Amino acid sequence: MNDRIQSFVLWFILGAAIVLAAILPARFAMADQAGTFAGTWTANGNSEPFSFVAGREISTFDLAGNVSLKGEFGGTSDFWAQCVGLSDSVSGSSARCVWRGMDGKDRVYSVISGQPLKQGIQVTGEIVGGSGSLEGVSGTFTFTWTSTFVDRNENIFTGHTQNLSGSFQIP
Repeated sequence: MNDRIQSFVLWFILGAAIVLAAILPARFAMADQAGTFAGTWTANGNSEPFSFVAGREISTFDLAGNVSLKGEFGGTSDFWAQCVGLSDSVSGSSARCVWRGMDGKDRVYSVISGQPLKQGIQVTGEIVGGSGSLEGVSGTFTFTWTSTFVDRNENIFTGHTQNLSGSFQIP
């Protein structure tokens, strides 16, 4: 009886070791993913003027549109991006953005800053976190507005970039 118990315990430990050996390498293989990305972003939305000091144009904005990447960013190549922010003709612009994967599960959170929303203006971004398979993501990116259109009567902004690029690290 004692030999049966020892045999059972030995087989149980061996089985558990095999299961752990199969699971752990796969888990660690997915960790610490790093890479670069490049693509385009097309956005449009509202740009609401804000009354301020004479000679200084201020507006709040809420933009949304498609970010299309060459290759993948953590398994995703297309995102729906939404940004809310403030544009100031003197101090530039600042926004908070969420990129949602098309399945809605994966998200990337970023803070962007640059000059006012105008064609030819370079914008820098810092990736400050994520959710889903992008939990804990960090990184940086830049883009330049290659074309912009502002309809001041309707308070609409439309912009396009062709040189969105950056790097990321997923822990």
